[in-house]
Amino acid sequence: MPGRLAIYDDTSFKEDAKELIRNDMVINLHARYNIPPTIPIPALLNNGNYLYTHFGYLPSWASSKNSMNINARSESIYEKKTFRDSFKYRRCIIPINGFYEWRVEEKEKTPFLVSDMNKDYMALAGIWDEYFDSELNMNIVTVALITCDANEKLGEIHHRMPVVLDKKDFNTWLHCDDIKKVNELFAIYPNEKLKLYEVRNEVNKVAFDEASCLDEVIAEKEEENEPKEIGQLSLF
Repeated sequence: MPGRLAIYDDTSFKEDAKELIRNDMVINLHARYNIPPTIPIPALLNNGNYLYTHFGYLPSWASSKNSMNINARSESIYEKKTFRDSFKYRRCIIPINGFYEWRVEEKEKTPFLVSDMNKDYMALAGIWDEYFDSELNMNIVTVALITCDANEKLGEIHHRMPVVLDKKDFNTWLHCDDIKKVNELFAIYPNEKLKLYEVRNEVNKVAFDEASCLDEVIAEKEEENEPKEIGQLSLF
């Protein structure tokens, strides 16, 4: 259940989705490295708008923000009243550069960054709706990520992961009316496509939002333990 995201470069995604983007309302992406729920994230809606959205789904009929969901389970999304209409009519793609999961051992939580092994972004399947925010006195677009079972690699840390879309499936996900075909996209991401490594504990803090969130801890430890080069000793 990814609750923190890293989104800092959408160049490749916009190139891959250029035929589906009618209105680029994001333009120059604001890089963020540790995004929690309620913070704006970019999403390509099935109406062609690529814009910032509220990370946390609220159906239009929700009475308050207390009913917010950041994830929707692929196995039951069509059965849930909260998600059913959005799944049928309001699907979206959420491009991210990575997400965080935690290995929990007793009371210790160790953060890991999950990303794509070969590409610089992951296109996540999502749903959206418009919700009237009384504090802002305006309608806002809210989104949720769709999740499925984790693959074996990630499963050692967490049992769920987002549904990741291939470029060839973008149009089907956004515009296909055949729910059976849409459901076929809920495939578990292959182990060999997933990159997973430990990152620094500062990621646990929501306020910590620096590029160093992406730094691999193991690499740092190896560098620290690497023996220093010693020149030839001389007796004179």
